[in-house]
Amino acid sequence: MAQTPPPTDDRQARAPSRLMDRGVLRALALGVWLFAAGLFVLLADYDTMDSVTLAMLAVGLFLPAVLISMVLLLANAMAEMRAEAGQLQGSIDELRRTMLQQTAPASDLPPEAKQKIEKLSAQAEQTETRLTMFFSQRAREGRAAQPGQLDPQALLALGDIDATPMDALDAATLIRALHFPEDENDKEGFVALRKALADARIAPLIKAAQDVLTRLAQEGIYMDDLRPDRARPEFWRAFAQGTRGALVAPLGGIRDRSCLALSSGRMRSDPEFRAAVHLFLREFDKVLSGFEPTADDAQIAALSDTRSARAFMLLGRVSGVFSR
Repeated sequence: MAQTPPPTDDRQARAPSRLMDRGVLRALALGVWLFAAGLFVLLADYDTMDSVTLAMLAVGLFLPAVLISMVLLLANAMAEMRAEAGQLQGSIDELRRTMLQQTAPASDLPPEAKQKIEKLSAQAEQTETRLTMFFSQRAREGRAAQPGQLDPQALLALGDIDATPMDALDAATLIRALHFPEDENDKEGFVALRKALADARIAPLIKAAQDVLTRLAQEGIYMDDLRPDRARPEFWRAFAQGTRGALVAPLGGIRDRSCLALSSGRMRSDPEFRAAVHLFLREFDKVLSGFEPTADDAQIAALSDTRSARAFMLLGRVSGVFSR
């Protein structure tokens, strides 16, 4: 897309004209005062006029000069305000053009992305229902006494999902899959990804994470560029056990204002992106709930440093998961 040159040259061309106008106004004001002073000197007769007459003559000559000077000063101030308003409007136009140039048209999306958008559109209503389940408190008092038994209240709050501990897929493979391959030569990453996609409990999260990461990349947001504040493993465990709101606020450790603003703006304006985010948050919560009971602190810390976890921290903060 050809970039439109910013209108700085036009504003720079008008700057000498504004300076000249201000100089003319000042010269006129000075000329009025000199003219009034000259008339006063010519008309004043100190020998025949008393002080009252001289004062009235001075008022009659200099009062118009004062009024004319005030008008000229106001005109100068208005010219400066118009110039500043023009510069501000030019800056707004530049920002608008930049944002439009950075926004890829829908026709540039690959066929795979279009198919995903169509699927997400069909699942929008279902996703909105899942949201109410996702933000509900999930108590697990019975898990400590019976680690292998599921809490019925937890299953109900999450929509009857399977939250059994992850044993079919080892922790290292899960963590590596959630980080996604580094490049086309990352054989270990692709092996872990294939294993995760073969696991029916992990595959939905991998697909949802891939979807939101692709959409975030369209906004210029890449997880490798984020440097979140690291939350201690106990906060991840608390979230996996159902804690919400300010008690798990450290999980929203993304401080990049630009990424937060772009993500929040697209959440508000793009229903398909919002549906994809809600699905991803729910799937991440489901996998984390099954991973946490058997994972040690080192494994939880490693999982929190994956690209999927960073996306969860970013989108969870934008969605208000850590502030409700």
